[in-house]
Parts: sequence; C-alpha cells; structure tokens
Amino acid sequence: MYLDETNFAGGGGFNNPSCRACKQPILEGERSTRVNFENDTDGAKGLSGEYHLSCGKPFISMARALDMMARFGR
Repeated sequence: MYLDETNFAGGGGFNNPSCRACKQPILEGERSTRVNFENDTDGAKGLSGEYHLSCGKPFISMARALDMMARFGR
C-alpha cells in the first residue's frame, strides 16, 4: 500500500515537514536545512525542500556542484 508522504493534519497525525532524504518527520527543535536545486525550484521532482541537517549535507554538496557546473556551461 502506498503511503502519501504529505503532512498529516489532525486525527493524531503529525504537522511537521518530512525530510526529503530519509522521509522521517523533522521534529520541532531538530536542526534542518533547506536545499534548493535550480532544476527543481518548486520541489516537484523531490529534490528541493527541507532536510535534516545531517541528511542534507550530501545534497547541499550536490546542489552546489550542479550550480557551479551550470554557471560554467552558460
């Protein structure tokens, strides 16, 4: 059965955003970061969005590298 990854509201669910990498909720007080990929500015492809700080580190590096490559390719 498919579990919708959107946030649940009410009914005992959770209201916190989910980490894009591990899919676990980012709880209040947990350190997080927003990673933006130029080719996924709205997050529709599942790349840009909120990450736990530790989960997001490799994605931050990838986003920076892709951004630098795009600048040299222009």
